[in-house]
Amino acid sequence: MTKERITGIVLAGGRSSRMGSDKGLVQLEGKKFIEHILAALIPNVNEIIIVANNDNYNTFGYKVVEDIIKDCGPLGGIYTGLMNSKTENNLIVSCDIPFINEGLIRYIIENSGKAEIAVPVYKGNTEPLCAIYTKRITDRLYNLIMCKELKIQSVLRHFLTREIHITERQKFYHDKLFVNINTPEELKQQMNIGIKSI
Repeated sequence: MTKERITGIVLAGGRSSRMGSDKGLVQLEGKKFIEHILAALIPNVNEIIIVANNDNYNTFGYKVVEDIIKDCGPLGGIYTGLMNSKTENNLIVSCDIPFINEGLIRYIIENSGKAEIAVPVYKGNTEPLCAIYTKRITDRLYNLIMCKELKIQSVLRHFLTREIHITERQKFYHDKLFVNINTPEELKQQMNIGIKSI
């Protein structure tokens, strides 16, 4: 899969109620969360779409779209991103995992195969908010949302899903790769950890 055939979609439309401010715009290591995400995506994708309900995201120079279906959590953002994408393959990333890096994104893309959804598995946990989603699932995803099936881990079972195992053997690996930062306290804990970009 070449970068010309993949769109990067950043989910930045969450309420960020526990953080107290828009998570994607929070600073870490001198950059906003979303800037760390964009740095990992840009070398690997042809186009970037930001799903957000905040006009401040327009300053980054990429297409920004609002949630088509409101109050559906990450699945609503995924659906909106897929609806706005022009490519079959889409790398969807949440804005609150700022320690991901270019090497991880490249590895997910290269190992996604022909699955409808390709999800990394890290320390025994699936990471569906840093994963490949194909545009052909869009209609079925909409139907699941309409049926109020909004838990992303449950939704994965409805599609041909491939697991991509992330281990210490991979050169881009580091211990905080998928750390999710939701609160000011969690942010403070991570302030002294550098962003690894391999």
